[in-house]
Amino acid sequence: MMEQSHVLDEALKLLTGLDNDLTKRANIIQYIRAKGKIAIFAYASLIWNPCRHVEKIIPNCLLNGYTKGFICQDFIYRGTKDFPGLTMGLKPCENSFVKGYLLMAGVHKLISFIETFIQRETPICIDGTKMDIYTYDFLPIIMPDEKTIEWALTCVVNSNSQFYLPMTLSIKQQAQIISRAYGINGTNFQYLHNTLYTYRQLSIIDTFTEEMEELYAAVNIYRQYLTDYERRWLESFEKLTTKDERELAIELRKTNNILMRRQKLFHRTYSIEPIVTTKYNRMISV
Repeated sequence: MMEQSHVLDEALKLLTGLDNDLTKRANIIQYIRAKGKIAIFAYASLIWNPCRHVEKIIPNCLLNGYTKGFICQDFIYRGTKDFPGLTMGLKPCENSFVKGYLLMAGVHKLISFIETFIQRETPICIDGTKMDIYTYDFLPIIMPDEKTIEWALTCVVNSNSQFYLPMTLSIKQQAQIISRAYGINGTNFQYLHNTLYTYRQLSIIDTFTEEMEELYAAVNIYRQYLTDYERRWLESFEKLTTKDERELAIELRKTNNILMRRQKLFHRTYSIEPIVTTKYNRMISV
């Protein structure tokens, strides 16, 4: 068990926020040893697309004192470096609460479960840039019976990350981004659609639900005003089923955009009317 505790501690060190907190990691390990399991609190894409090695899912759980919102820039999964998308994050907020799931794994899958969770939520771009938008905490989650408390690893927005949006964007600003952004996991609109669809199907209501409904309506309006080319491209992109297909489509569009810009520059260069310089007679000094 001591060896497993050491391995678990090494895995927890990979989580921003726990990496430099020996006491908190020790408390988490002690809790896991007593319970024989570990939980992750899921509130966005983890609800409808859980990470691997999940052995049990418990819906209708609640986290008090936090709110969620589209406060994270994403340049890998739902956006690119040229046009980052927006994804959800949690931040402390008095008198607010977040509804979600608990994803659980037993002692035999602890390490694989945590490692998969880290790879999923803290990806590294091919150029080595780490998407450190989250810091990780161990928070008390109220179970569906509204009495039992289960502590769980939870993604909270990293306010020190360059990808954190400290000033909340308006619904209009968020809609403009989400209607157009895309990444290797699909369009930003799909992320919003799948999250809201799941909330509707399961009647999940928290302090952000109404705003998410308003945002969804605004995004649908903005998508109607995209150019025909952009709308058709996004619709085709949303039909792709593998990450490889999406990566190829993104690369091809990037190449195509570069060629189009060059063609426009070439056309502009050779369509400029020659400048005729007016000739003046030299004035003779008296």
